[in-house]
Amino acid sequence: MPQVSKTGTANQSGDVPLSKKLIPFLSYSKINKSSARDFAEKLKSEGWIDPWFDEEDILPGQVWEETVTIGVRNSHAVIILLSKAAMASEGFFHREIKLALDTAAEKPEGTIFIIPIRLNDCEVPALLQKYQYVDYFGREEQRERMYTNLISALKVRAENLGIKI
Repeated sequence: MPQVSKTGTANQSGDVPLSKKLIPFLSYSKINKSSARDFAEKLKSEGWIDPWFDEEDILPGQVWEETVTIGVRNSHAVIILLSKAAMASEGFFHREIKLALDTAAEKPEGTIFIIPIRLNDCEVPALLQKYQYVDYFGREEQRERMYTNLISALKVRAENLGIKI
């Protein structure tokens, strides 16, 4: 079975060249769409990161739930954007968290794959509490320091995958 790209499509030969960029999947509640969009742009500006972001990676006419599942499975990491509103909402976001956890269970022990990011002072769900999270709120210096920590984690993941930074 050929590998698929970020968008869930294969090239004409059925093969997709190995990614030269790290592809973290951005998981978020629609309530946090603006923050997710900003995060996607900030990650892209790094140059070696190509985040999977639904607005850009689901093509018109694609079955979105299937495409999201493929996106999570083919990503190099999953960044989960948490907020009070997201945790209180119902919807596909919670299923994405479970899909990320199922995918993480298939990775070697110690792999940096799930990275929770708190956008405000919210409770981290029990399912994610074993993972070190990032507090991306508060003063600008705090957010920048936490963003630097996130980039350090993504660099470790990229190096483990042989992706040049």
